[in-house]
Amino acid sequence: GSLVAAVLAHSGRLDKEDLGTRIGRLSRRVEELKGEVCNMINKKYNEFLPSMQSAEDLVSQVDGLSSNIDLLRAGIENEVQRDLNVAVAEFTELKQQLERDTLVLSILRKLQEFDTAIKEYNTALLEKKYVAAAQQLEKARSSLKMLESRKGFELKILKALGTELTVQTQNMLYHLGEEWQKLAVWKLPPSKESHSLESVMHLEVQLHTVPSKEEEVTGPPVAAVLQAFAVLGELHTKLKVFGQLLLKYILKPLISYPSLQPFTEEQSDVIILKFKSKEPNLNHSSPVEVFDKIKLVFEVLHKYLLNVPLEQPMEDEEGCRVTLAELLGGMIWEELSDCLIQNCLVNSIPTNSSKLEQYIEVIKSTEEFEKALKNMRVLRGDTTDLLKYARNVNSHFANKKCQDVIVTARNLMTSEIHNTVKVTVDA
Repeated sequence: GSLVAAVLAHSGRLDKEDLGTRIGRLSRRVEELKGEVCNMINKKYNEFLPSMQSAEDLVSQVDGLSSNIDLLRAGIENEVQRDLNVAVAEFTELKQQLERDTLVLSILRKLQEFDTAIKEYNTALLEKKYVAAAQQLEKARSSLKMLESRKGFELKILKALGTELTVQTQNMLYHLGEEWQKLAVWKLPPSKESHSLESVMHLEVQLHTVPSKEEEVTGPPVAAVLQAFAVLGELHTKLKVFGQLLLKYILKPLISYPSLQPFTEEQSDVIILKFKSKEPNLNHSSPVEVFDKIKLVFEVLHKYLLNVPLEQPMEDEEGCRVTLAELLGGMIWEELSDCLIQNCLVNSIPTNSSKLEQYIEVIKSTEEFEKALKNMRVLRGDTTDLLKYARNVNSHFANKKCQDVIVTARNLMTSEIHNTVKVTVDA
């Protein structure tokens, strides 16, 4: 109301005093006519003094006065409507200007948030507060996405901000990568000898132990480095590489080479996982021995690296708390399970029915192996394909017997037959 009044007062400027005078004069004339009409009616009906001419004059005056009122009303309405249209146009323009100003203000606010996030990131990075630094980078990324969604925003500024964010993200990943390499140091064999037993025996994995309370912590905790990777969305990539190294150089060789044995060696702040060879009892590793060796490896990893709780961002949830062991297990279990079945359990299937009773030990060992992995949270869920395979021994035994028969039959069919008898006419 105040805006319209101000606009009306500013635009066109109705002559309020002139209108007031005219309306006042009309009001006084209406009162005079009212008196005259009342007087006439009083005379006509109370005093019975007919005055036709006076009545006609009064009617004419009333009609004239009504006409003047109509003209005045039309004039007022036209002038008010004209000024109202001007006011609406000015109001619409003001509203549009306000929307433009609001948009510019929101863009400036996001620019300020981006700049603040980068500054706080640099401060946190210098102090090696990696989780806080990673979170500030994600704030800057969120601000940049909002700016990119605004049409008409300066493209050069967006490119400059994008370049700055990329540089700082790579800088952060470089620092995290250095910290990760300190946590788990792989001393790999030469690439030419990576698959031989001798090469595996030269392999070492050094894990930095957690310092005691009395010792001074010189670097960030394991959880901080890993959580920062998770915030930046890079933990899966880093862990996948670790998992492939673990499978290729440790877990699969332990399944393939019966003589290979893992052992640990402790130093001041490092525990080293090493391997040695002993004379094997069999050509193939027994499941019981293989499970024990793999359990030892996971126990060491769990104690010094994998037992770290992390907040994982989820699409449908605010976050999901998991351990590093769960993430790694989800990446490598299927391949590890297949390798155990094909290179270990298959060889333990009995060749005759008299040995089926002895296979119960393999089933029990498999159950204990999975239970141990679940306790370390490397394995999740119910019975896996590994245990299902071990328990389904009767079917595997039958299949193996069928395969043996088929192999024997094939050998007979392909062998040369020399025992021939010459048939004479007399025969």
